[in-house]
Amino acid sequence: MSVHPIKMPEYPTNSERISLEGHYRKKNKFFALFLISCAVLVAGFAITAVFAENGIYWLRFGGEGTEESTSDGESTVSEDANDSDGGSVGAPLEEPIPENAIPVFSTDLSCFDRGKYYMINESVYTPDIDSLLEYDLHASGAEDPLVLILHTHTSEGYLDAVSTYLEEEIGTATYSADESRNVIAVGAVLCDTLNQNGISTIHCKVSHDEGGMSGSYSRAADSIRFFLTHYPSIRYVIDLHRDAILTSEGEYVRAVTTVGGENVAQVMSVVGSSGGGSACDNWQENLALALQLRQALNADGAAICRPVTLRNATYNQEIAPYSLLLEIGTGANTVEEAKRAAAMVGEALARLIRE
Repeated sequence: MSVHPIKMPEYPTNSERISLEGHYRKKNKFFALFLISCAVLVAGFAITAVFAENGIYWLRFGGEGTEESTSDGESTVSEDANDSDGGSVGAPLEEPIPENAIPVFSTDLSCFDRGKYYMINESVYTPDIDSLLEYDLHASGAEDPLVLILHTHTSEGYLDAVSTYLEEEIGTATYSADESRNVIAVGAVLCDTLNQNGISTIHCKVSHDEGGMSGSYSRAADSIRFFLTHYPSIRYVIDLHRDAILTSEGEYVRAVTTVGGENVAQVMSVVGSSGGGSACDNWQENLALALQLRQALNADGAAICRPVTLRNATYNQEIAPYSLLLEIGTGANTVEEAKRAAAMVGEALARLIRE
């Protein structure tokens, strides 16, 4: 959405000045100037009100919207967004926000209208998207495990219910060691869905961030190597996270869409590369998987998957073929919304692997 300039009102020319007739004319000269000043102020307030209404997207996101990210793959400032008025997606806040609470802003981040070629490329590379969308990803069916699911940031959590604000600090409200409301619960749904579709899958529930976020990627790398050593049949590695997004106004973003009348958390694949100087020879295969997964999830008009993000860091994706960092929802989504998304990811991923 773009912000259109507001046309300023045309003020009177010298020939159109207000004149006061009668014997009060001289006395009320300053009063006339006062009235004119009041009229100008009223016009200014009217223009400000119109701009505030028509320019809300710009005020909220700063124009078209940009994504700034930390080294752990999470979005922390703002996003490209497609506002939606359907249901709770993009709905205005309907209840008072407590004084120290953090508002939740529900919106659609799929950028669906930009097409299948749109991606957020923060790397030094210019990939051939056409070729990657045609890349053969399938693996022949086998009883041995093909997919490994793990969580570098195991304590990344979700809300229990839809809310328009976070009452606690972000760290308290959106992180949890409770496996029923963090990414482990969502990974379990993804694992079950893949297994039910004939894709043998292992779910690693090791808490890699138990000792703190620092070192969690190193600990996750050890787990990936452990499973690859014991199960060399593994060809796909999914590091399942949830995102964290704040707008420039300090609102915590809930990335959500509706499918079949139900709210579903939106999904984003983060793909690493060799752009930062660390070798990641298989980054194009990983990107092919991410792009084709987005295409599959957004088929038939769905807006489940956000644009793929390609970055220079590797995120352990150099260790195994077909590796993805998969963000399912944000900390403002509910765990049920994230589970619905995980089931849809499992169905789509199973089709890509089989076909």
